[in-house]
Amino acid sequence: MTRDYMALLLVAALTAGGVQADELKMKNGSLLVGKVVSSESGYFVFKTPFAGEIKIASENVLEVRTKEPVTLKMADGTIYRKKLIVSSEQGTAVRSEGEAPVYFKTSDVALVNPEPWLLGEGYKWFGQVNAALSMEQGNTDSDEYDVDFKSSWRSLDDRYILKGMYERDESNGVRDKSQWRIGGKYDRFSNQDTDNYFGGQLVFYQDEFADLDLRTTVGPYIGRNFFESSRLSLSGEIGAVYVDEQFEVAEDSDFVGGNWEVSMTSDILPKTELYASQIGIVNFDQIDGVLVDTIIGVRFPLISGLQTAFEIKLEYDGGAVGSVDKLDQTYNFKLGYTW
Repeated sequence: MTRDYMALLLVAALTAGGVQADELKMKNGSLLVGKVVSSESGYFVFKTPFAGEIKIASENVLEVRTKEPVTLKMADGTIYRKKLIVSSEQGTAVRSEGEAPVYFKTSDVALVNPEPWLLGEGYKWFGQVNAALSMEQGNTDSDEYDVDFKSSWRSLDDRYILKGMYERDESNGVRDKSQWRIGGKYDRFSNQDTDNYFGGQLVFYQDEFADLDLRTTVGPYIGRNFFESSRLSLSGEIGAVYVDEQFEVAEDSDFVGGNWEVSMTSDILPKTELYASQIGIVNFDQIDGVLVDTIIGVRFPLISGLQTAFEIKLEYDGGAVGSVDKLDQTYNFKLGYTW
C-alpha cells in the first residue's frame, strides 16, 4: 500500500513538472522535456533535468512548445518579444494574450532569447588575456615572460578590436628577446549581408633584437565571416597597407603592400577548442620580403572563464636585416581568462 502510494506521488510530481516545462518534439518522434535556454547558429540549447544543458541541431526539431514567454528573432529579421511558442494541429506558432497566433517553421527561427546586442541594442564586450611564464635554474638560468590580450566590442552594425602582446626572454641574466605589438581595428558590417564587412587597422610593432625600433602598419581591408558558430568559426580579410619601418642600425624604409588575415576556431573535439590564425604582409616592391605570423594552438576550458592553452607561434620576416634569422619559432603553455 505504501509502495503504491509513493509511486502515485512520483507520477503526480513528474506530471506536474512536465506541465510547467518546455517541450521539443523531434523529427524521429521522441519528446524532450525541460527548458529552452537559447538558440543560435543552427542549434537549440535545451536544459534537461537528467543531462543539464545540451545542444540540439535545429534541423532535427519538428516542434517547440514553451510554458514561459520567450523572445524570438526570425531568419528574416522579424523579432517577437515575450511570446509563447505553442503547437496545435495547424502547426507551431507564437502568440500572446489577445493576439492571433503567427505560424512558423522551426527552421524559420534564427535566435531564441538572444542577448540584447543581437537585437540591435548596444554592444557586447568579448575578450581574453593570456600569460606564459617559464623560469629555469641550474646549468642555464633563463626567464621567459609572455603576455597577450584581445578585446572586442560588437554590435549588429560594427565592431571595435584592440589587441596586443609582449614577450621578454633572459638567459643567464642577459636579455635575448624583447618585442611588443599593439593594434586596433574597426569593422563595419554590410546591411545587405551581415557576413561581409569592411574596416581599417593601425598596428605598432617593435622587436629590439631584430634591429626593429618601430614598424607602423595602417590600411583598409574587406572581410567575410564564412562560418560563425562554436562548431566552426572562420573569417578572412584582404586589404592594402602602408608600412613604415624604423631601425636602430639599418636604413629606415617604407613601402605600400597588401595584407591578409585568416582566423579559425572549432570545438569539434570534446572539452577543447582548436584555433589557428595567420597575418601576412607582402611588399609590392620586394615580394621576397613577405611578413607572415602564424599561430596554431589548442585551448582547454577550466572553470569560470579560466583556460589553459598550448600554442605554436611562427614569425617569418623575409626582409630581416643583417644576420637576423628570418624565422622565429615559439612554443608556449599558457594560462588565460576569457569573457
